[in-house]
Amino acid sequence: MFYLQSSQMLQVLENSLRKHLPETLKDMDDDLDHYTNTYLIYSKDPENCQKFLSSSEVINWKQHLQIQSSQSSLDKVIENLGAINLGKVKHTQGFLYMILETAKKLAPSLVNVNNLVRSSDNTRPINQELFKLTSLDVTHAALVNSIWHYGGNEKSQKFIERCIHNFPSSCIMGPEGIPVSWGLMDHTGEMRMAGTLPQYRNQGLVYHVAFDQIQTLNDLGFPVYAHADKANFTMQRVVARLAHVPMPCTWNQWNYEPL
Repeated sequence: MFYLQSSQMLQVLENSLRKHLPETLKDMDDDLDHYTNTYLIYSKDPENCQKFLSSSEVINWKQHLQIQSSQSSLDKVIENLGAINLGKVKHTQGFLYMILETAKKLAPSLVNVNNLVRSSDNTRPINQELFKLTSLDVTHAALVNSIWHYGGNEKSQKFIERCIHNFPSSCIMGPEGIPVSWGLMDHTGEMRMAGTLPQYRNQGLVYHVAFDQIQTLNDLGFPVYAHADKANFTMQRVVARLAHVPMPCTWNQWNYEPL
């Protein structure tokens, strides 16, 4: 880190940043694709950031989009901006977790024996004659999309295809030669879209997928985190078996749709 000591240096920095914009921002050209049109926000003054977030240079409020944050206190501001821009806002909230290795590095004060999410449930070992741990292929996107709670449409399938193509994934290949359980990483770096085919549920397969995915991402140096919907008790049990560290904040997503 270095301090900018002149307006000329600031201009040089701005030009450099614009030249090297992340590809995800360059891809936000479909006004109806809220999967790609994603903003991650953290504000030191969440109750007074409305003016900043209302700028079209920060957020394109003409698009279908989603905003993610660990600050639930942004809710009022985002609701206000949705109303100002004559749009509809839907807020989703869940529990937020880090894996133990990531928490030790980034939030060591939260790591203690009494704070870990633990479960006494025994997980059955994977039947290696029937199941094989591997990674997803882009051709599996339609299968993932068919049971993803937030998917089931053409744009979500294209989003899943990009995630599989660009980021690490884990899956269990079943005896029929297709994935029966899986987990992906999305463009925010979060473990997402875990799922299991209905006929293979209640066998603990998603635990093995998550365990494999955590090891892969950890070896690659990614800070590993995930969220679980407050009504998704299956994933909460998986999180407990993996001894994740619960965060004192929540995972929040606002979906905005201009009317």
